[in-house]
Amino acid sequence: MKKMSLVKNLALGVACAALISTIAPIEAADSLPANAAYLQAYTGNTFALIPTADPNVLGHPVDGPAHVSLMGNCHFHGESEVHLPTSPDQPIVIVSTSPWSFTSADGKNSLKFDARGIPTFDPANPNFVNLTYQATIVGGTGAFAHATGKATFEVTAEFTAPLSGLGTWTMKGFVITPPPSN
Repeated sequence: MKKMSLVKNLALGVACAALISTIAPIEAADSLPANAAYLQAYTGNTFALIPTADPNVLGHPVDGPAHVSLMGNCHFHGESEVHLPTSPDQPIVIVSTSPWSFTSADGKNSLKFDARGIPTFDPANPNFVNLTYQATIVGGTGAFAHATGKATFEVTAEFTAPLSGLGTWTMKGFVITPPPSN
């Protein structure tokens, strides 16, 4: 193995410093406003696939308990559609048909979001499915009445019957609530 020369080490150091100096302003510009909060959620749920009049679309209700960093214990509910591919080059796509929601245990607050995800079946056992969803916060009730934000969540689901099963997922993102009016 060759030792790096002093000149190469110096050049590498200068290049790293230049890269760091260009990243710092980007991170500062991408910072969230003061009225933003980090969001983290964990949930387990049941799901179903319900045939519709369109053979390429299935209804997809999802329900279960959740714990949300900003709300504590909650109930999760989501209504969506599963769009099956109509050609081999298309993925299966799951899209919320109305905002999905977390509702706090006391019912005083809810956080609503639209979601879109793409499943990947486990090649070792197609009863297991991994999904990644992108979510956009679209309001809620109580403290989240006019909330906005973004989140990503990762799901692991298992079919326990041909058209139903169990899932667990984690969600990470941020919520922006309007500043209080004066």
